[in-house]
Amino acid sequence: MPYHVILSGKGIVELGNKKWLLAAGDLLLLPNGAPHLLKGLTEGEPMALMVSHHNGVLTKRVSEGDGPVLEMFCGEFRIGSSGSLLLNGSPELMLIRTAERPDCEGLRMLLAMLGRESADNQPGSKVIVRELSTTLFTLILRALITQIDAKPGLLSLLASSRLAPAVSSVLAEPNGNWTLAHLADRCNLSRATFARHFSRCTSLTPQEWVTQVRMTLGARLLIHGPQPIGSVAEQCGYLSQAAFSRAFKLYHGLSPGQYRCQLRSY
Repeated sequence: MPYHVILSGKGIVELGNKKWLLAAGDLLLLPNGAPHLLKGLTEGEPMALMVSHHNGVLTKRVSEGDGPVLEMFCGEFRIGSSGSLLLNGSPELMLIRTAERPDCEGLRMLLAMLGRESADNQPGSKVIVRELSTTLFTLILRALITQIDAKPGLLSLLASSRLAPAVSSVLAEPNGNWTLAHLADRCNLSRATFARHFSRCTSLTPQEWVTQVRMTLGARLLIHGPQPIGSVAEQCGYLSQAAFSRAFKLYHGLSPGQYRCQLRSY
């Protein structure tokens, strides 16, 4: 999942037929790795020579030209199925303008520190950059949850004060008996009102979303845990291994055993 941070100057990012003007403090996240072009504001000039330097964690690329200076650093997050659940259904490009948001002061400070550490290459810089990347991802998620524009999927559900009690309960106890009535009861809403609010946040029905959470958990347990498939089924809220296996194959396209063997071989 690539990301770009504008440290100073201005630029433009192009994705398909859309363009966004960028300024210092802007952070771009591309959840699906969509092809894009990021460049300075000067157009119609020959491309300057690009020089690259890799410090073991990040690659620094410098282009010397006559136009205004654009300084940025780029990286990528590598997340498993649990992480991808957070951004499932996201737009191709998500933009956080940290300079315009008082609630992003901590994120701005972290970005500035990452920029310095990646550029200076001081002793321990690689470790600092690597360890701070998890914090960066967490702060990005927090900023996306509180962002004004519409958020898809799980981020939208987490941002909804009316739905958050049910969402948090499912994430904390995915093996619970989560019928529509039980979910609505956690939010002190009627089933019809709960379903209406839920549909405004995601294209999934409440039961489809619960299944998605359980299948994501099941995939993670199969890859990283030694427990038998029957135990995984129980932790995911299924009364029998057969029921879990049917649901898992329908969702992932492989049986639990096939999935475990295939993913562990990578």
